[in-house]
Amino acid sequence: MTLFIQLITIPQNMATRLTEPVCRTNSTQAQNNESDPDITMKKTTTALLLLTAMSLTGCGTVAIMNKSDAVKAQPEMMVKTDGDFWGLGKEGTFDMAGQYHGQYTRSASNSTWFNTLSFKDGAMGATITRNDNNETWRLVCSGGGVSVNYMGVSLGGNDPYVCDIHQNDKKVGEYRIEPQNNMINIGLAQSENGSVRIGSTHFNIETVHTGEGMIMPVEKALGYSFKRGNQEVGAAQTNGMITLQMLPDLSDNEKDLLAVATIASALSWRPEE
Repeated sequence: MTLFIQLITIPQNMATRLTEPVCRTNSTQAQNNESDPDITMKKTTTALLLLTAMSLTGCGTVAIMNKSDAVKAQPEMMVKTDGDFWGLGKEGTFDMAGQYHGQYTRSASNSTWFNTLSFKDGAMGATITRNDNNETWRLVCSGGGVSVNYMGVSLGGNDPYVCDIHQNDKKVGEYRIEPQNNMINIGLAQSENGSVRIGSTHFNIETVHTGEGMIMPVEKALGYSFKRGNQEVGAAQTNGMITLQMLPDLSDNEKDLLAVATIASALSWRPEE
């Protein structure tokens, strides 16, 4: 009811402002405008128009994935690229909070910039370099498949999404994630889980489909949760922006693994895309 009252008291020049996010209005102005006969006559139309505008703009907000309190309290490492990041583009470079940098190519079946590494159709390749010591990892990723969703039931598309992790031209690890159900997934959320490993360092991965203030899960993942057993050690937000948060007491190897896993997760190129 409060939302409706605020919506019907927008000034008369509202038509030129419908493309702006509408999140809140001044309550005093709302009370003063309530007596305006022109606004009152058009309150139903105004409400419908603004509700439509809000649904298109998302009210200028981004759904933030749920995280454990311990991870949520940590600083965000923002991932930035040199191009139109959303939607990503087929290739580009990235920087992760000044601590890691790299380049990526998506849908890389015709790419030769990795030279000795070959790609399959629908693959993604990336290099991730740690800035303080120039240690570099290379990702060669493919898989995922195409699923069909009919009235909340997902059929097919159950191939795992797999990234081989290379260092000094040798495979040193793997990122692997796949749907939780082998045949049919009932419900809206397309949940996936898996693991990521470099050497003996290993974390489990789960997609996250619930967010702050949301009343139900969404179909596409808002981000990825990285766990050691049942403890969340890091989380990568991939909806609307890409950030990584991790526990402060992790080893350098564990931090490197989370950086690599974030790039593998956020820049994944699935056949349905």
